[in-house]
Formats: sequence, C-alpha cells, structure tokens
Amino acid sequence: MSLKEIIYPIQSYIELFDRKFSECISAEGFFVDDISKYVFKKQGKKIRPIITFLSASIAGRVNDQTIRCAVILELLHTASLVHDDVLDQSDMRRGEGTVNKIWGENTAVLFGDYLYGKCLELIETESDFMLMPIYAKIGKELPLGELLQKEVSENLDYSEDSYYKVISKKTAALLEVSAEIGAKSAKADIEVVNNLKTFGYYAGLAFQIKDDILDFSSDGKTGKPYGNDIREKKITLPLIYMLNDLSPKEREEVLSFIKSDDKSEDMIQELIYKVKEGDYLNKAEEQVKHFCSIAEIQLNSFQNTQHKESLVKLLYFLVERNN
Repeated sequence: MSLKEIIYPIQSYIELFDRKFSECISAEGFFVDDISKYVFKKQGKKIRPIITFLSASIAGRVNDQTIRCAVILELLHTASLVHDDVLDQSDMRRGEGTVNKIWGENTAVLFGDYLYGKCLELIETESDFMLMPIYAKIGKELPLGELLQKEVSENLDYSEDSYYKVISKKTAALLEVSAEIGAKSAKADIEVVNNLKTFGYYAGLAFQIKDDILDFSSDGKTGKPYGNDIREKKITLPLIYMLNDLSPKEREEVLSFIKSDDKSEDMIQELIYKVKEGDYLNKAEEQVKHFCSIAEIQLNSFQNTQHKESLVKLLYFLVERNN
C-alpha cells in the first residue's frame, strides 16, 4: 500500500493544504522567503495533515477551518524542529544542511519564532480561537519533550517509564493533536473526539518506536545516520531491553560507553550487533504491534468508509516502513 493510495480520498484537501501553506510562508519579500522555500521544499510524508483530514472526514467533513488547523499545526511542528536543530547543534536534517548550519544559529532561532508568529496570524474565526488551548498545549509539550530527553540522556536513565514519557511528548502528542483538531474542526461530539485522539496518541507511540528500531538498521534509508541515537547518547527501547538483561557490571560498561564523547565506529557497530543478536529489535517490534492494536480499536465504532480504511492503512504504513 503506497501513501498515494492512502491519501486518494483526501487528495483535493492535501492540494488545498499545499496552496495555503505555500501562501502563508512566501510573502515577506526578502531572505526569509529563501529560508522558507529551503525548509519547506521537502515536507516529507505530510503525516500530520493527512491524519487531520482523515479524522475530520470520519468525524463529519473537512471544512475551511480544518485546512487552517492543518497548516497551523505543521508550522508549529516545523518551528520546533528548527529550534531543536539549534539546541542539538545539528548540521543535517533529511540529508541536507539545517537552517542553523547554512544561515547561523541566531537566524535559525528567529526563523522558528517567525513561524510561531505565522501560526497566530492564521487564526481567523471564533471557532479558531476556541482551539487555542490545544495549540498552546502542543507548543508546550514539544519543548518539554526535548528538555526531558536532555535530562534522560545526561542521567543515562534507561527506565522504560522515562522513555515513554519522552516519546509521549515528542511524538505521540503531535499525532494525538493532529487527530483531535481534525475531529473538533468537524464539530464532532466528545466521544468521537476522544476516540480519534486516542488513535493518534497510540499511533504516535508506535511510529516513534519504529523510528528508534530503524536507527539500528544499516540499509541507509532511514533519513539519518545509522546508529545516530547511540552517538547522541539516546537510550531507546531496544537498548533499554538489552540493558535490563545485563549483569550490573556489564550494564555499567555499556552505560559508560554511551556517555562517552569519543565513540569509535567499531564500538558503535559492536553495540548495535549485540542489540540485534539479543533479539531486542523483535521485542521492540512487539510493542509496536501492541500499540497499533490499541490504536485500531479506537476506530471500531466508526462506519466502514473509505476514509476509515485509509486511516487504518496509514497506521500500518507508518509502522511497517523501512525508512
């Protein structure tokens, strides 16, 4: 199943989204437009707007507010990524230079702030204003997730509880809100909104765990360097499973290596090999399947429509991917 087939029922809305998005970030008339074009020339799979449009379609129908909601959320997400790259001092994203690498850190911070301002500019109606608490919440959760990730990495915290707290804020919250604003823009009742929110939340957990599994893959298609999480001292679920099976002495050795600023590629590959050989990637895949099942159950109360079918297919597209 290709993404093109999945979005077929909402193709016209995706095209409207693209036009609205392009209009709102390309009218300043100086080099900010150059940065915007550079950042948004590769928007990726557009998972968030797809979830928003499919959720709105299941809950009622897509309308003008739904389009604005999708654009606002994508701007919020992009602003957070620009700021994250500054904080992480990242030079590359999706195989190309980051804003901070090309234009400098000060410009990157200001550009992220500019995108936050554009979000406010798009609010037009009283109904839009009523969704402000949702945007404020995700605007808070994303940096909180980064702060928590920083604390977890510095403390070499390998508890599953801490891991799930991080990915709940960094990834699951974003897909949860994508579904929520779609349903609310369609004027759905609270039960429908909650079902779709829960779908988005568990889809987000499954998506992030799959992403962490792919970081142990050597196929070169993941969009980030192989083993990058280990280089950045991030302890993800497959590694957590391995650490919990080690003796205290072995665990301390692995944690000391992860904490090190000077990791040789051979030693990184050796650690990745141990995770693979210990079947910990498959164990993490079982968690992906578990969260997918919970997510899919949330859709049981909806009629079997093409939009519902696409949402289910999107869920499995996200977690069965190889990149």
